[in-house]
Order: sequence, then structure tokens, then C-alpha cells
Amino acid sequence: MNQVNVDFFSVLPNRVAIEVSGSDRCSFLQGLVTKDVSLIEKELIIYTLMLSPQGKFQYDFFIINTGDLWLIDVDESRADSLIQRLQLFKLHANVSIVKNTDMRVAVSSEIISTSYCFEDPRLKTLGYRCYGKAFECKQTSVEIYEDLRLSQGIPDGAKDMIVDKSIPLEWGMDELHAISWDKGCYMGQELTARARYVGQIRKHLFIIELQNADNLEIGTKLYAGEQEIGELRTHNNKLGIALLKLEVLTQENSLTIANNPVKVQQPSWMKLT
Repeated sequence: MNQVNVDFFSVLPNRVAIEVSGSDRCSFLQGLVTKDVSLIEKELIIYTLMLSPQGKFQYDFFIINTGDLWLIDVDESRADSLIQRLQLFKLHANVSIVKNTDMRVAVSSEIISTSYCFEDPRLKTLGYRCYGKAFECKQTSVEIYEDLRLSQGIPDGAKDMIVDKSIPLEWGMDELHAISWDKGCYMGQELTARARYVGQIRKHLFIIELQNADNLEIGTKLYAGEQEIGELRTHNNKLGIALLKLEVLTQENSLTIANNPVKVQQPSWMKLT
């Protein structure tokens, strides 16, 4: 399942770019997101979250440093809501927030000749994220990238996680570099830090291989014998991601979904204590 040697280039139809400009853009975003935004000056691209006051997932996105203008790479289904949320907190800050309808977001296994192309900050095996108005590369199917993403156990927040319910640490957001533990305050920080230091994480995402994916809906339960141990969060044919109870996985159990056997694999980047 952990395939990594895959060649691909795909424009992602479900991603859009939001432009953030103005002299206060860094301090403005710093108080809202889980990642230390000052790192963008050196790293040029960061992956981050916005949380509810209860520390639950609301948005995940990339911030890209293109100079005086920063880009936010976000799922199209969440873009308008994110803009409204950012505008709500803007107050008197010198910040402009607008959607760029001309910018395209692509993923590639290699660096391509475009103005902005950066290694995915979550995991090197995911290749590069590229930004431009047009690309000359020959495109491969988006399904190739989706299979790669799932084979590495990488969640797509807008597609796989549940707004106002998902707990970031259950989804590996720490290991995927979306959270800075030594930055200033942000919404949901206290409860996120408590979950880390008190060790309150009881579930985690895992890669699953399905024998029969026909008619499986998101949210379908997985079982160890008759005990419910988690649920399917996404799948692309026979490869998927499930959120599972950790204590059950430490035991010798055969897992099933819809009465069919399931193989479970821990993502290589995951650190379980």
C-alpha cells in the first residue's frame, strides 16, 4: 500500500487560491491559524488549520509566500466560508482578502517550470504543489494522485474530516506539520495543547485496504468481531482511510466492514506512543 514511486502531474479541480495582501497579513494570520506563520519567510509554503474555540477542525489550507502577495490554497467548497471568516476577524488590520479565479493549483511528482512550485510541506512523497494561470505539462489522471495520497494515509481535510467535530491530533496534524507548539495563541490552542500533553487521543487515522468497496458510504462502521472500532472516512476504490480506536488495534483482531475483511496499515509518518 505504501507506493511512493509514482509519476504524475494534475491540476486539482477542487482547489482555489485566495490572495492575502497588506502590511498586517503576517500578524493577522498568526493569531488565527495553528502554524507559526513567521516560518513562511524561510519555508515559502506552510500547511495549517483554523479551529473552532473548542479545538475542532474547521479549515485546512496551505499558505504560499509569493512576496508582497500571499496565496491561500484551499478546497473550493470551503473557500467562500473561509473568506467570510477571515473578513470577520480583520477589523482594522491592513489586510486585503480576495479570491483569485485565474490561479490554478496543480500537483506534480517533479518540479515544473512555473512561477511557484514548492515541495509539499506535509510529506515529501506527495511531490510538489504548483501555482499558475496555465500549465504546459501533459496531465495525468487526478486519480493517480488520489491513490498516492491515500496510500500514504494523508487526509484531505475538506473531504475526509468533519467540520466542528474532528480532533486535529487524531488526524495526524501534528506529524503532518500543521501545528506549531511554540507559537503564540490562536483559536482552539488551549484544548489542542491539552489533548497533546494529557494524552487524550484515543483514535487515529489508518490506511485500509478493502476487499469489496462497492456501495460503501463514508461513515460506514468497522468492527472487530461484534465490537464497533471506527468508521470509514474516505476511499478511492479499494484504498481508503479510516478513523479507528487505538486500544483495539493493539489486540489480535480481525477487522471487517460491511461483513468484508479489511487490512489495516499504520502510515509510515505516524508516531504512536
